[in-house]
Amino acid sequence: MKNTTLPLLTILIIFFLGISIIPIHPAELRFPNGEVFHTEFVYEDERLLVVRFKGSEYKVPKKDLEYYNLLNNGQTNNSYKIAILSLKNGSVIKGTIADKNKDEVIIKSELGFLTINRSEIKNTVSEADERPEFPIVYLANDKLDNQTRVGGSFTYLPLFPPLGNQTPPLYGLSVFTEPAFLRFKNTYQLGFKFEYLQSTGPLKEITSQSGYIYLHQSKIFQSNPLLDFYGIVGMGTSSISYRFDQNNSKTGTTPSAYIELGWQGLKYGPSFYRIGWKNLCFFEIEKTHCGSGLELSGGINF
Repeated sequence: MKNTTLPLLTILIIFFLGISIIPIHPAELRFPNGEVFHTEFVYEDERLLVVRFKGSEYKVPKKDLEYYNLLNNGQTNNSYKIAILSLKNGSVIKGTIADKNKDEVIIKSELGFLTINRSEIKNTVSEADERPEFPIVYLANDKLDNQTRVGGSFTYLPLFPPLGNQTPPLYGLSVFTEPAFLRFKNTYQLGFKFEYLQSTGPLKEITSQSGYIYLHQSKIFQSNPLLDFYGIVGMGTSSISYRFDQNNSKTGTTPSAYIELGWQGLKYGPSFYRIGWKNLCFFEIEKTHCGSGLELSGGINF
């Protein structure tokens, strides 16, 4: 039998050496707020730039950039913030601060090194040596984007008068799903929900079973994952049963809709949680009945 260990080992060494010598293609990205990032270029199309910065991949719409350069030969995984100095004579100078003291600021601009007296500067010069992190809103969460969400909710919903004067608040549970293939533009998601609510009081008893299709939109502020807020608009139909006493009841089907606003910054592993304020209406022929209250949701990605 031939010894295949050495040839196999040789092939593996050549393979990994080949990977290690593949050149990294740098790219420079500049945002309108003056933040500049030297990244690794991954992919480009007419709308997006896909880059890698400090081991993470980001998808950046070109319209969000002030400038980008795919021929940059500088080092990667480096970032800085361009200083924007507004002078009292109306001029604006952009560049990196090379040095500064209590009287002067030396800035490196496209014109070279400029020494500017602080008394000529209208805006405040930051004393911090800023090394910004890449905005997390552009993080390419392909794994998360390709996952479906399934979860449940608890609702506590006081009703508005006049129905609310005769019955306690509605409360109940719901189940929902948000399929991965119905997610688009990174922030919009279509979902489906089935909800059961009831209100049992001394004068009236109400139960409702509802099916909804809804649009969920999320927004992260200041690139902070904890500042993740959402809005939901849902429409559907509800089967509602009113029981006035032991001998009198009424059942019917009616359109219904709701709007929900809330916070979803709490995530742990594959699980997610939402705290929202919900406004729900049932559109009956005789009258529209509405309520407003709390909804707590949770679920998993898979």
